[in-house]
This record gives sequence, C-alpha cells and structure tokens, in this order.
Amino acid sequence: MIRLSKRADYGLIAVRHLGQLDDGTCRSAREIAAEYSIPPALMAKLLQRLARVGLVDSLHGTKGGYQLARPASQIAVREVIEAIEGPVALVECQDDRKRMCPQLCTCPVEGPLRIVQDRISEILGSTMVSEL
Repeated sequence: MIRLSKRADYGLIAVRHLGQLDDGTCRSAREIAAEYSIPPALMAKLLQRLARVGLVDSLHGTKGGYQLARPASQIAVREVIEAIEGPVALVECQDDRKRMCPQLCTCPVEGPLRIVQDRISEILGSTMVSEL
C-alpha cells in the first residue's frame, strides 16, 4: 500500500494552514498543533525542518512564529514531502540514498515501477499546496 507517513501528512497540514493565512500573519507551532490535535513537539520539529529547506520562514519575538516563505500556489506537495521524508521512492531500490539492490540485474519490475514512480513524482510536483 502506498501511504504518506504521519510526519509528511502533518507537514502538509501545517503548510496548508500557513497558506490560508493573510500575508504577514504568523502562527506558532503550538497554535497549529492545537488546532489539528498534533503533538506540539512534533509540529515544532516539522516546521523547523521546513524552515531549514526554505519552505517556511521562522520569525522570532512576541509576534513571531512561522509563515510561508513563498505563496502556497508556488509550493509543490512533493517539496513538502521531500523536505520531511527525503526523495519520493515507490520501492526501496528506487531510493538513491539506499545501497544497490542485489536483484537489480534480474528484476523484471524495476523498469515498470520506475515509470510509476516518475508519474507519482510528477503529479506530486505539479500539485500545489494551494490546491489541497
């Protein structure tokens, strides 16, 4: 079964939430977590990761929090998923971070699965957070 991790799901929820705010408005990790019943520590960690890759900006101070670094219409769902989970890989052998599969030379499904993975990646890359 193909399934997003809870972390990726929560990251998408946070980015979508921030994308619906008025320009210049910030929300804390705690506020977002409370609204969606997500553990606050996990939300803080996810937002920090999204900030490290430049998808959200972190603003300090009493009126600080997080806001999108660019409009939600310019942030692809794939960017959010990859920021949290790494490259999209349908099967482990298609994850470039993993070691080479011992069955690669004889695997009859590697090529077809690569095509499926490329299509999924293309869809995630062309679907913007504003469309969620």
